[in-house]
Amino acid sequence: MKQTIARSLIVVMAVFIIIAGKFAYIQLFQADRLQKETVEQRVRKIKEMPERGEIKDNEGRVLAMSLNAKNIAVYPNLMKSKETREKVAKVLSDVLELPYKDVLKKVGTRDSKGKLVQWTSIANRVSPEKGEKLKDSDYAGYIEISNAPKRYYPNGSLASTILGFVNYENQPGAGIEMSLNHYLSGIPGYTVAEVDHSKKEIPIGFQTASKPVPGQQITLTIDSYIQYTLEETLKKAAKDMKPKAMHAVVMDPNTGKILGMASYPSFDPNDYTSAKPGSINLNPASYVYEPGSTFKPEYMAAALDGGYINENSSWYDGVGSVNIGGARIKNFDGVGLGQMSLQDIIVNSSNVGMVRISQSMTSKQTLEGLKKMGFGQKTGIEFPNEEIGLVPTVKRLNGDPQAKATVSFGQGISVTPVQLITAFSEVINGGYNITPTILEKVEDEYGNVQYQWAPGKKERAHKEKTVQLMKKYLAANYEIGSGKTIKIDGYDGGAKTGSAWKVENGRYKSGAIIGSFMGFIPRDNPKYVMLAVVDEPEGIGFGAQSGGPIFHNAMTEILRYKGEPKTKPLKGKDKIEENIKINVPDLKYELFDVAEEKLKKAVKGSVVVAKKGLGEVVISQDYNYKDGTLYVNLKTVNIKGTGATYIPKIEGLPVNQVKSLLSRYNIKLQSHSKGNIVYQETEPGEYSKKIKKLTVWCN
Repeated sequence: MKQTIARSLIVVMAVFIIIAGKFAYIQLFQADRLQKETVEQRVRKIKEMPERGEIKDNEGRVLAMSLNAKNIAVYPNLMKSKETREKVAKVLSDVLELPYKDVLKKVGTRDSKGKLVQWTSIANRVSPEKGEKLKDSDYAGYIEISNAPKRYYPNGSLASTILGFVNYENQPGAGIEMSLNHYLSGIPGYTVAEVDHSKKEIPIGFQTASKPVPGQQITLTIDSYIQYTLEETLKKAAKDMKPKAMHAVVMDPNTGKILGMASYPSFDPNDYTSAKPGSINLNPASYVYEPGSTFKPEYMAAALDGGYINENSSWYDGVGSVNIGGARIKNFDGVGLGQMSLQDIIVNSSNVGMVRISQSMTSKQTLEGLKKMGFGQKTGIEFPNEEIGLVPTVKRLNGDPQAKATVSFGQGISVTPVQLITAFSEVINGGYNITPTILEKVEDEYGNVQYQWAPGKKERAHKEKTVQLMKKYLAANYEIGSGKTIKIDGYDGGAKTGSAWKVENGRYKSGAIIGSFMGFIPRDNPKYVMLAVVDEPEGIGFGAQSGGPIFHNAMTEILRYKGEPKTKPLKGKDKIEENIKINVPDLKYELFDVAEEKLKKAVKGSVVVAKKGLGEVVISQDYNYKDGTLYVNLKTVNIKGTGATYIPKIEGLPVNQVKSLLSRYNIKLQSHSKGNIVYQETEPGEYSKKIKKLTVWCN
């Protein structure tokens, strides 16, 4: 009996020691791991993305906005059975309209050790309605539903080279979306919650949350219609000249505010992955080129400011060329001007005359003048990829008399369009320093202004006498020189053309030029200055024929749109016809009734709208103004025509109205709520493929 009891005690003691040892082992060696696993199973942390701030133009028109969307993910390690994973995959597949096999594979994702992973993404930027369905499902505890605002650009490619884009991970990739991201991005929020065995949040369990802080709203200095005018002008010019690239900038020369800034080619930030190589980062602040003769006014102004030349300076040019260091530098036409004044040099764009001016300055004086005007340094405009150009050193100019000579007429020096138009503006705005800007103001979500542009201290960049002389010379060029074929009837102003041989791989490319035109209107108190640059226009050798028409066509429309009064009589007329302010919006792919209504709201004055064709969708427009009335012709086609489907712009329209219209053409409209449409997945345009369904979001 005693032996039996002893044996039992030994067994009990052994079991106790084993159990105690196991507990000790767990406490000493496995506590951290087990605690971590417990936290992983009972605590969830969800990152809530903030809504990105809107970007607007100077009239309050929205250029970039965020749409409410959801990201969907799952917690595979919480699904302990195959049956659970299959049911979760089925729910996700049905609600998100995704292939069941693909979803099941993601739900069962394992790591390198064969364990189910803690988290894996299923779908991004789905509609809020789908997110609600998943939230109400029986398996919501295994599914993460987080805010994922979707960046949307309602005007497509308009101002894309200014705006840039935001990628699918809500990260900016270019433009002011990148450079002003600290304003726009907002602050993410987090939710950390304790869940029960069925993976539902425990109402009285541990829970904490920090709400996301929305990004701030940005107002730009650009005007959408001026921007549209520039971009349309470049597109039309591209058909005629087939250039490699083009740039156009319109600035208020008195403030430095950019009113419009366009580049060609551009891209659609809603579909940035389809952009042409190089187009995303192409803008007038990053494009570097040799300016040619548009550099002459700035160089001459520097020489006048320094007192190296004056209004009475003149030189004799008998043969149209000059020998510098054994090389012969010629005028563009090889013709001598005889005795030439400063005005003659500008009006005839004389290279020989500019070389003579350069000989009146030392290399150091030359570089000091260029630096004072901002060349070789950043202007401060709000772009992430602004270039500084290339300015030769004093040592280089001292050792190379040809380089010193050619810089005077814009060869052997590289600038950006933003640098050049800023320096030009300082010559004609009265002679005052400006800093180019595209940012008007920043507001928080409550409308409180966090930043407001304000003019800086007025400091002189040029002497008053220099300004008077340069405006006189540029006005003469506009009237009787290279700008005379480009001038706009009814308006006086000043201008300079430029044609520079293009540099490629360190050498001038035979037969290739960069043509440009820079001008201002009106002459006495300039309100608008514009620079147009054309990179390798096909079959065109001069700036007057390449950049000139772009300036003329765009500026004519801008002056009409802004209702600027004429400064002198039109040709052949004794009276100046009063301008009315007409804002003709882009109506392509609008429904005709909507287009007609938009016209009547936009136009301040009498307007007559004529419909060409029997369709619903506008595909082109033209107009003319006569005797105080605007006549607009809108060409229309059916939504489904022969071999093509024309998807109209339907944002802002009642969903039921659009659904009824599309049903006539057997196109199903899938909406995620009722009300007015705020976003359409299929972009407006012409499609050769059959369109059977359109998906939209409503407010």
